Amino acid sequence: MPPYIFGATVIGSLHIQEGLPCQDACLYQIVSEDCGVIAVADGLGSVPLSDLGSRLSVEAAVAVAKNILWHTSGDELDLSEIPIKMMQAARESLEETALREGFRLSDMATTLITLLFCKDRIYTAQIGDGAVVARIDGSLVLLSGPLDSEYANEVTPITCSDWQANISSAEACSGAEYLAVFTDGCQRSTLLKTADGYEPFEKFFNPVFSYAAEIDDLEKGKQELSEFLSSDKISEYSEDDKTLVLAVLDGQRDDRTESL
Repeated sequence: MPPYIFGATVIGSLHIQEGLPCQDACLYQIVSEDCGVIAVADGLGSVPLSDLGSRLSVEAAVAVAKNILWHTSGDELDLSEIPIKMMQAARESLEETALREGFRLSDMATTLITLLFCKDRIYTAQIGDGAVVARIDGSLVLLSGPLDSEYANEVTPITCSDWQANISSAEACSGAEYLAVFTDGCQRSTLLKTADGYEPFEKFFNPVFSYAAEIDDLEKGKQELSEFLSSDKISEYSEDDKTLVLAVLDGQRDDRTESL
């Protein structure tokens, strides 16, 4: 029964050809009966330790969110601050690792999306590309997405000096049924670019959310999602690594079962 979360990260075909590791990472957890946290990161392909940066970032982000939710009393808890605190924990983890191991911080450059849903509210924070899409009262909504940059393929990572000034945040307060959090390897399949910006692609999300509502085994769902992301019909849009995390908050089962 909702809420539940499952997701997958797959290596891109270009990374396989060039002998590179997967530079995406994700981590997620249901923390209490109606609260869950998600972190999704995409290490920059131009730096040598981006796979380490993305992994450390999601681990630190989810760990601090769980600690706050489990050890803060209700009257002191500000849910809206948790995604930002997840960002801060990720940055601190990278700084500590760089200092301890003698790495350059910039060698672990990564984007990061952090998200909390709890008690009919959703809070997000984002730096870099990727996006968060929700279905709210039956309509697809881009809660958080890539910002237009002055230069093509320009991405601001969490390791940059002015990282805090480049964090965007969003909030949704009621009616959310599904969530999708994904890296830029999925963007061409999931988002349409219009004159007004990006908008969710219905022919992608409607069947994906319908499928998510029908699964009975999260491990099987994770495996099938991984196969879907690695399929030719998705890979033709991007040779990059791909991460997609799905959360069912209040999904209604359809009369038919969708397959990916």
